[in-house]
Formats: sequence, C-alpha cells, structure tokens
Amino acid sequence: MKKKFLQYIFPSMCSFLLTGIYSVIDGIFVGNAIGDNGLAAINIVWPLIAPMAALGTGIGMGTSVLMSLNLGAGKDENAKRAEGTGITMLLLAGLMLFGVLFFFGEPLLKLLGADGEVLTFGMDYLHYCLAGCFIQVFATGTLPIMRNLGASFFAMFAMTAGCCTNIFLDWLFIFQLRLGLKGAAVATVCGQLVTLLFCLYFHLKKEHQIPLSYLKPDHYWKSIIKIGISPFGLTYLPAVTILFMNLQTLKYGGTEAVSAYAVLAYVLSFLELVIQGISDGSQPLLSYDCGKKDYRSLRTYARWTFLLAFSFGIVGGTFIYLFRDVIPVIYGTSKATAMVIAQAAPAFGIVMLMYGFTKSTVSYLYATNRTTLSSIMVYGEVVLTITFIFVLPLFLGLNGVWYTMPTVQLILVIVGIVFRLHTQKELSANA
Repeated sequence: MKKKFLQYIFPSMCSFLLTGIYSVIDGIFVGNAIGDNGLAAINIVWPLIAPMAALGTGIGMGTSVLMSLNLGAGKDENAKRAEGTGITMLLLAGLMLFGVLFFFGEPLLKLLGADGEVLTFGMDYLHYCLAGCFIQVFATGTLPIMRNLGASFFAMFAMTAGCCTNIFLDWLFIFQLRLGLKGAAVATVCGQLVTLLFCLYFHLKKEHQIPLSYLKPDHYWKSIIKIGISPFGLTYLPAVTILFMNLQTLKYGGTEAVSAYAVLAYVLSFLELVIQGISDGSQPLLSYDCGKKDYRSLRTYARWTFLLAFSFGIVGGTFIYLFRDVIPVIYGTSKATAMVIAQAAPAFGIVMLMYGFTKSTVSYLYATNRTTLSSIMVYGEVVLTITFIFVLPLFLGLNGVWYTMPTVQLILVIVGIVFRLHTQKELSANA
C-alpha cells in the first residue's frame, strides 16, 4: 500500500511544488522589475484571474471523483460518460468566463480599489491573461482526470513542462525584454498552453479516447457540480480572501500594507500548493476505495495523507516565521514594506500550521463524496473571513487584518475535528 500511495502522492506533490516555485519566482520577477505597484496590481487583479484555475479545478476534480467512484464500483462505462460530460463542461466554463471578464473586467478592477498606475498595470495583466482564459480552464481541469486514469507521472510532466516554460518566459519577457506585467501574463498563458498540449496528447491517444457521443452533457453534470463545488471553493477562496484583505490593508495600512500582503500571499500560496498536491494526489485512491467499499484501505490512505499534510504545515509555518526578515529582501520590496512584512509574518506562520489539517480534511471529505460536510467547511470559511476581516480591525487596526486568517483557521480546525470524528464512526459502522 505504501508503494501505491507514493506512486500517487509523489508526482502530485512535485507538480504542485513546482507550480508553487513558479508562483514565488513570478512574484520575485515582478517585485524586482516593477516594484510595489506591480505587486499590488497583481494582487488586486487576482480575484478576477483566479476563477480560471478554480473552475478548471472544480469541474476537473468533480469529474475525477465521480470517475473513481464508478471505477471502484466496477461501472467503467459510467466513468467514461462522466469523463465526457466533464470535458464538455470545461469547454463551456472557459467560454462563459471569457465573456464575463471581457465585458466587466475594468469596472470590477475599479470596484476592487485599483486606480492610477495600479489600475493600468492591472488592466494590462488582465487583458493578456484573458487571451488564454479557455486554455487555463481546460488545462487545469484535465490534469486531475489524467491522475484518476492512472497517469500521475504524465500529469506531473505536463505541469512541469508548463511551469518551466513559464519561468523561462518570465525571465525573458520581464527582465530581458522589459514588457512588465504584460510579459508576466503572456508567460503564464504560454506555460498553460504547453501543459494543455500534453493533456491533449494524452486524451487523443487511442487507449484514452472516448466516443464523441459521450461529450454530450449527460445527467452526470449535476453530480460533477455537487462534488466540484468544494474543490472550486477551496481553489478560489484565497482569491476572495485576497479581495477583502486588499481592501482592508489599503484602508488601515496604505500601499505598503497591500504590497506586504502581496508578498506574504505569494509565500503562503507556494506552501499551500504543496499541501494541495498531497491532498489531490491521494484523491484517486480515496475515491476508488470509497466506491469499492474498501474502508480499511480508505482509512489507511486518509491517515497517511493527513499526517503528511499536517507535518508539512508545521514546516511551512516555521519557515515563514524564521525567514520573515529575509523574504522582503528576496522580493525587492521597499524598507517600509519590509517592516510591515516582518510584523505580519507571525500571523501567516500560524495560518500555515493549521492549513495542513483544514485543507487535507476538506479534500478528504469531497474525495469520499461527503459533499455537504466539505462545502460547509469551504464556504463557512468565506463567511467567517468576510465577518472577521471587518470586525477585528475595528479593535486591533492593521493587526486585526493580519489575524483574521488565523482566527478563521482555528474555528475550521475545531469544525474539522468534529467532522473527522463523525466520518470515522461511519467507517467503523460500515467496516
């Protein structure tokens, strides 16, 4: 079992680790080449860009879980039909999101607080990312489907190729050609295009092809949305958090606080992606054993996933705290922004400590088709974040903004413990 577990976890961890490294390097390039306004612009525009990956992840994971549940139950034909429906949903989602951002992108950016140079930078980044909207949705969504078809290492290579392309083009476009945020956006789209080409190659191979008739949306779309709503929220929630954090940091700390949060969000995103890689890597095993009703194996894989994710959360939180004075130097921030980063870093370290538990718990719940419990945690986090981000600063000022996320995560840890104990009782009763 350990060998099988590692065969799924290792490539997924590596894929998300590389994605996280790209995210960090992207911020370093932007910070050093453009400065605080460039970092602030990307942070403000991110809530509009994030749905590309979130929609792909939600539909892709919903499709993947449904496929593995059916494969575990011996219903191979149903799994293929679910795959076809998911692919069609990815196509439609990419087109719909493009339309929304094309017509409402600039008004939404202004609504999020962008003006002056930050608005100009933000619009540049948004327009060029928008050109690759469909590419990003489809590439992100097909990767989990590949992992559930037993192609974890191929999915890793697809993500690796895309990330390496992205990093190289960031260096070329931003540092060498001086294209600014336009270059960063084009590099992102090109990287996703490379990943997409790998995905298309995989799905067009004879042994992985499905009949064209299966692409017609079937009744499976309801189940895909029901399951996928949690991974969608899990992926998009950081963007919602960024949105309100930007508004409140700007209100209570000015541009320096927004830039400081942008840098810390980059670091936190990198570390969180590794935890997501651990959780997503185990999803095919958890879903398959759930469909097969092999509850003994399910408990074992779930325990290993939690321990690995929780351990990394501790390591990540410790890293943020210990290197709080080094991080601003790497990102080339101003001295004023560096001081704010040093003050805020302990709060972000605490968040990382708890992410190992909360994120792996949510992934376990939707992987085993406990969609109601996973949705409560995911969207409960949104409600709690919006509540505390406005309440705590009234009493603590800027520190209230920084300690909103730790407060929310602490509540989610308590809820997650209750949900895990509940599901363990269910498994024991069915075993």
